[in-house]
Amino acid sequence: MLRAELTLAYAAARRSVALVDVSEHGWLRVTGRDRLDFLQRLSTNDLRGLAAGGGLPTVLCSATGRMIALLVVLAGEEVLFARTAPEQKQSVARYLEGLIFWGDEVEIADASAEVMQIGLFGPGATPALNALAGKPLDEIAPYGWTHATIAGEELVVQRGGSLELANWTLVAPAAHGEGARAALQRIGPALDKAELESLRIESGIPSWGSELGEQATPLETGLEDAIATSKGCYTGQEVIARQLNYDKITRRLVGLNLAETAETAGLAGAPVRVAGSRNGYVGSATWSPLLRRSIALAVVPRDAATPGGTVTVLRGDEEIAATVAQLPFVTRQRGE
Repeated sequence: MLRAELTLAYAAARRSVALVDVSEHGWLRVTGRDRLDFLQRLSTNDLRGLAAGGGLPTVLCSATGRMIALLVVLAGEEVLFARTAPEQKQSVARYLEGLIFWGDEVEIADASAEVMQIGLFGPGATPALNALAGKPLDEIAPYGWTHATIAGEELVVQRGGSLELANWTLVAPAAHGEGARAALQRIGPALDKAELESLRIESGIPSWGSELGEQATPLETGLEDAIATSKGCYTGQEVIARQLNYDKITRRLVGLNLAETAETAGLAGAPVRVAGSRNGYVGSATWSPLLRRSIALAVVPRDAATPGGTVTVLRGDEEIAATVAQLPFVTRQRGE
């Protein structure tokens, strides 16, 4: 197994600041008089209090409480923006369009190709961004945003939250953002996908297509911050309310410390066996350069989610011993 060392970019993300182009994420534009009511009735968080400059994570669910998408919604004066997982921008736009009722004044546009998105990571991200923007951004709430001018170009500058790995995400028109991109590239090294994945798993943040998907509910996969527990009347609400009110959350997102010699290739989606039954799954696995061991994120039965417990990961005919770990593996420094 190729076991990555502490590279310059990875170390910068842990100690100072690093960046990566995240323009593959979807960027949807929701407009019209009924835009807020529309997303309010379809998703898990309470969006009614969102004012311009605010943002929240929220989940689109099926009627059975299974996840369809995790969104980060940003509110403007007359528009809502929704960031999606990279592979979901078109499917989410189609899904939302199909739920516009007759009489709804709502329009959905996939604006992903119109913008570039750059993520900043590490405890030095905020001071570096303050310097570039020429103004303090420290008071912006998690998921909140503002406009800032960098290298003569106006950008949306959005602060990360508990379910996002980036400390900040900067969004600019794709056709006019090269000056800002060049300025940002001078403040720190660029992360590659493997480094980014190690940071995400170490931080215990679930990702769409790995831990998150139609195979689980939001409460089973650590998305409590995207759910308003007092909110009623949204798709999937009855199932989620039942899980909360009647203690029916039967699985939990956990970390796994894998056996010292375990390879991580091919572990994504592998069954997790507990007490003789295949009743869990690995979402993603990586070699941690900081912890010097193989680790994974998995969804396991609640009774097996206590740190220190043991489970077995099945990769074909191979059995891999694993110990349940408290998340996050590594506490992130937000630089606040």
